[in-house]
Order: sequence, then structure tokens, then C-alpha cells
Amino acid sequence: MTQSDGLALTLGAPTTAAEAREQVAIACRIVARYGHEDLTLGHVSVRGPEPNTIHVKGKGKALGEVTPDDVIDVDLADPNGHTALGAHLETAMHLEAYRLRPDIGAAIHTHPIYGIALGATDAELQFVSHDAVLFHDGVGRYTGTGSLVTTPDEGRMVAEALGPRRAALLCNHGILVVGEDVRWAVLAALTLERAIQLQMVAGRLGRLVPMDPEAVKALYPIKYPANFLDEYWSAWCRAVGADTSEERR
Repeated sequence: MTQSDGLALTLGAPTTAAEAREQVAIACRIVARYGHEDLTLGHVSVRGPEPNTIHVKGKGKALGEVTPDDVIDVDLADPNGHTALGAHLETAMHLEAYRLRPDIGAAIHTHPIYGIALGATDAELQFVSHDAVLFHDGVGRYTGTGSLVTTPDEGRMVAEALGPRRAALLCNHGILVVGEDVRWAVLAALTLERAIQLQMVAGRLGRLVPMDPEAVKALYPIKYPANFLDEYWSAWCRAVGADTSEERR
């Protein structure tokens, strides 16, 4: 483990609650490093080994300074879980996504610049880069309110806007991305922001020329095979100073 904060590398679905809290803390630091930090706002959550428990960043800390001690546990069966002690106001967004989608292993809500900007327009993500290919099945869009998402009903509407996809834009607000586990959720958060930024740059250079949808479908399994995720996660962990020793795997 690192001497500074005790964060250690864990791969894939957590086998203990402690591992889940470590994954949340590391993921918070990763997305902060790559442009998602906004004061003390934004949050990451991971479904624990107990499927009805999620482990989510608590309020009060910036993403870049989160440790496992800043992660709280919330019971999905508790209808008032979104008001748990220490919870962010928008914890309901996470809870309703997990309730609607049993396949979700991790979720991230942040306020990245390009994601907010695209969500404040009527434009759609286009397949102008390999980054966009990760979202081959589209990006959802929540238009219910540009304000905070604080109630179960609002959280459910966000989850429904997400649908079966990896990502949704929240109009004038931010993004919600999800993954099979924390590695996929972090990949979605970082790749969505990069894809939008590349689209904006390309649009300023000339007329956009997106890839053919059939080519996108063919490229997706080549560009994003599951066996690449371990090395991506390991690289991100090294970037934020988390332990990558073999005994932790």
C-alpha cells in the first residue's frame, strides 16, 4: 500500500466491503485527475459483495482527496437510503440506477466541462473518434430538470433516461455513467469527456464526418475488449499513487 493514504489496487468486482470502499476512493481520485473535479461535488459508487449494499463517496471532500474512510454504505432496500448520514444530496441518482439495473456494478456522477456543454445543447454525440465507439448504443439524456436530483422520483427518471446504456447527459448539469464494475465506469467517464472534446475540436476544423454505424459496431469489440480493463485500471492507479503490487490481485 502507499504510505500516504493506504489506497491499494483491487481489480474487478470487490469481494469485501473494504475493497469496495478502496475502489470508490481510487476511482474518485482518478476521475479528479482527468478533469472531473468540481469543488467537493461529484460522487462515485460501487456495488459491494452484498448486492443490496452500495458504497458511495460521502459529502465534504473533493474527489481528489477521497480515502476509504470518506465512503459510506447505503442499503438499497431502504427507501430513505438517499438521506443516509453523510450522503450527498444526489445519492438518489445512484440508488435508483442500481435498483433499475442489476447489471450495474459501479456508477459515477460528475460535472465535467465538455459533458455539461453537450448536455446544454440539442447536439448528440457522434462517432467521430474511437472514444465515441464505447457508446455505440448511444447516450441517454435526462431533461426533467437542470437542478439537483435529490428525490427517488427524480433519481428514477435519470435512471430511466440512462436506460440500458453506459452514459446519460443531465441537461445543464453533468453526466451519469455506469459500468459492470468500477473499471468500466471510470473508462466511461474519462472516454465520454474525451469523445465530446474531440467532437468539438473536429467541428471547429470542418464538417464532421462520423464513422458508419456498421463500422462502429464492428470496431467496438476490437477497441474495448474486457481483457484490456485490468491494464487500464493498473495504469490509472499508478497515476494516482495507489498500490499496484501483485499480492493485491
